[in-house]
Amino acid sequence: MRIQNSIQFSNYNNQGITFSSASDITLEYVYTKHSKYLPLRISEKIKSILSDKSKEIPKLYELHNDLYSGLFNATSLEEVKKLYPEFRGIRELTSLGDNRSKALKAIKKIMSPENFTLNYLKKLYTPTSQDNLVREYGFTNRSLLSWLNKKLNIEKLSGSYIKLFKMSHEDENNRISELSRQAIYSNPEAQKRRLAKAAETHRTSEYRAKKKQEMIDFYKRNPELAKRTGLISKMTWDKCPEIKDALHNYTRSLSPYVKKVLSKKMSGEHLTQEEKRVTCGYYRNFWEQNPELRSLYKERRIQVIEELKKENIIK
Repeated sequence: MRIQNSIQFSNYNNQGITFSSASDITLEYVYTKHSKYLPLRISEKIKSILSDKSKEIPKLYELHNDLYSGLFNATSLEEVKKLYPEFRGIRELTSLGDNRSKALKAIKKIMSPENFTLNYLKKLYTPTSQDNLVREYGFTNRSLLSWLNKKLNIEKLSGSYIKLFKMSHEDENNRISELSRQAIYSNPEAQKRRLAKAAETHRTSEYRAKKKQEMIDFYKRNPELAKRTGLISKMTWDKCPEIKDALHNYTRSLSPYVKKVLSKKMSGEHLTQEEKRVTCGYYRNFWEQNPELRSLYKERRIQVIEELKKENIIK
């Protein structure tokens, strides 16, 4: 998802970038541009609101809080299931019995297992990010939370929806806008590359293949730049142990065929076109499922570049 983080990228020019307000994140914008990230209950309500021109149109965060107020005020999971049919398949944590999962061990340190599922569901729909929940429940990584989601039959909100929710709130929107502004002006070259990459996704696969080959040829002609890029990449990954851990756990869940292809790639063996598509899909799916980690990786990469520049290792 390419939500614009409160920035109108189309206005990027010599005069700079125009930062928008929460008023730009309207329900119409959310529904027409990002409907695939909306919970069904939210999507249907927005459709109803937009079809009735006589009603006042709320902000997304206002609509969300109103629709899920019953959840927030509920005192039992059974009460929640009566109010929200989409939650009827959710299981209590106690249904897992004496499972020796690290997740259960962490939960038992801070609360009774009988209270967890309702507590977790309320926090999940606050909404808050998976990373925040990992810290709050004392988990070591996100894979434990993913395991719980699967076992308890809980569908988490997408990171993209959470971002839309936050951006529809004036205070949060302003905070994101300011952080984005600082990032852009502290590293304009990085932002230009980001914009170029965003534009590229809208082009044909033939064009992307051509540009990829051009990049390979460019690095062959400029080995020093290739070395610089490799150094930045290595140092960034060294700063991302939690992402490495999440990637490792994600890989463990894949089919033997995908693992075999990844092994070939790691060993430097020649890959067929089909195998190349598999590896591309592997990374794409991981980042799509973990948008918070993708943002974290980008932040760490910027930190590495700044450190290397400070040490005069790169220009």
